[in-house]
Amino acid sequence: MKICILSEYAYSLYADDSIAGGAELQMIMLAEELVKRSHDVSFITFGKSKNSYEIINGVKIYYPFYNYGKGYKYLYPQNFYKLFKVLNKINVDVYIQRATTPLTGIIAFFAKLKNKLFLYSVSSNDCVSKNLTIKEVKDLKKIIYKFGVKNSDCVICQTKNQKDLLKQTLGKEGKIIKNIYIPPKFENNKKIFSTPKVLWVGRIVKEKRPELFLKLAENLPNINFCMIACIGGISESDFKYYNDIEKAASKINNIDFKGFFHNKEINKYYAESTLFINTSYVEGFPNTYLEAWGNYTPVITLDFDPDEIICKYKLCLHSKSFDKMIKDIETILKNDNLIKEMGENSREYVEKEHNMEKIINEYEILIKKLMDRD
Repeated sequence: MKICILSEYAYSLYADDSIAGGAELQMIMLAEELVKRSHDVSFITFGKSKNSYEIINGVKIYYPFYNYGKGYKYLYPQNFYKLFKVLNKINVDVYIQRATTPLTGIIAFFAKLKNKLFLYSVSSNDCVSKNLTIKEVKDLKKIIYKFGVKNSDCVICQTKNQKDLLKQTLGKEGKIIKNIYIPPKFENNKKIFSTPKVLWVGRIVKEKRPELFLKLAENLPNINFCMIACIGGISESDFKYYNDIEKAASKINNIDFKGFFHNKEINKYYAESTLFINTSYVEGFPNTYLEAWGNYTPVITLDFDPDEIICKYKLCLHSKSFDKMIKDIETILKNDNLIKEMGENSREYVEKEHNMEKIINEYEILIKKLMDRD
């Protein structure tokens, strides 16, 4: 099959830049795995490159124009033309795009125009709830985005909750296909536990609430904490907040603030950690959960437990309040057998539910079904 995946900032993962996040990582992995299945895969992104086209890991990557930090430049007439020119040139069977952006509407329109398939992939719960709610007619970006979701041939959701939100908000049925993850290998398939360490990984942005992790460290002075700011989604306006968090962390003796790390460099910190902490108030399905579970590291979450799987599969705990999270961390770290059991549950879950072969099979079956329908 000829497939085109679109992701505005995905190129920055290759360029070690700071704008990409989990959504972009998922799209790159999907593209590279589809190539391994002998599909013809094109990838459109808006990164800064010396070339308008190159091939990376078998994926044909196109750069119609540079869009870094400049807003939705593809809505400009000249860039709209450049994008359509590339879309016409590659002439694929199906388009796949992820994240909340007017690009969703543009690709849906092009697919309808050319009688091609368009799959929209949800990146967070907001994509199928508040971002589909239009309060003002002048909110052009949301109008274009909503048109795209509504006119997609299929909306791919990460969780049942997202599927339900889509149905409630738009009256449209979604299809659940979970995120891709390739777990690292361990000697004898076991993790060796050392000095207890509590880890936080994420973008230093307000919705992730990193200040709560600092507060945890202050309340648990006898426990070692580690904080990593992964490369992804940091805009110029976020840097002041980042600097404030870094400065505050430097004043707490039991927290090791590592700063920016590329995704590829973070894995060893998951492997060395005893627990992973999530403090976000909004998510889709965090890649950080998969990365922790793949390293036998249980996750304690404050607010976000997708479809309550952490509780259902005994992957660790959903605290629901800050004071309870403090107690949960203390309780878990006192019980080595429980840490080991939850770590093994976590690894087993991610191997079964986010298995690469399984997920790519589901994409292939869905696309073939939609093509046969047409």
